[in-house]
Amino acid sequence: MPRAFIALPIVAGLLVAGCGTVGDSVTVSSQASGSNYFSLSRPGVYKIASGLQLAGRVCRRSRTTQLSPPRVRLEHVSAAGDVVETSHASVGAIYRNADQPCSDYVARVTWQIADGETVRACFDRSHACPADPSVKAVVSVPASAAEPVAP
Repeated sequence: MPRAFIALPIVAGLLVAGCGTVGDSVTVSSQASGSNYFSLSRPGVYKIASGLQLAGRVCRRSRTTQLSPPRVRLEHVSAAGDVVETSHASVGAIYRNADQPCSDYVARVTWQIADGETVRACFDRSHACPADPSVKAVVSVPASAAEPVAP
């Protein structure tokens, strides 16, 4: 076998290893509060070229006729508990009669999160997320939420 064909997999492996930071999960404390009819997952936090990607899932809890929430409010919370920045993510409609119990949400932000700071999520009701949610997150973050972004 020619040397060029042997070296190609090694070079390709080095290129992939060098790009390991984009799309990686970041360890950040996060919390979410849902509602009696819709659960909301804690946002997963992923590094992307322009900052962070926050992603999670909204699921219908029971056979209700209520419309699914249209947006999720995402808050960057300081170690002291103050809201530093906010962002919003759209939620696709979750139809009661369709075979679609859940929908994903994704937001890209340029936040710099320091030690002790938190990302908090709730359904957007035009006011801040509760500091101590009564309805906790019960669904996990989707595994395919992080999409590598070209720099």
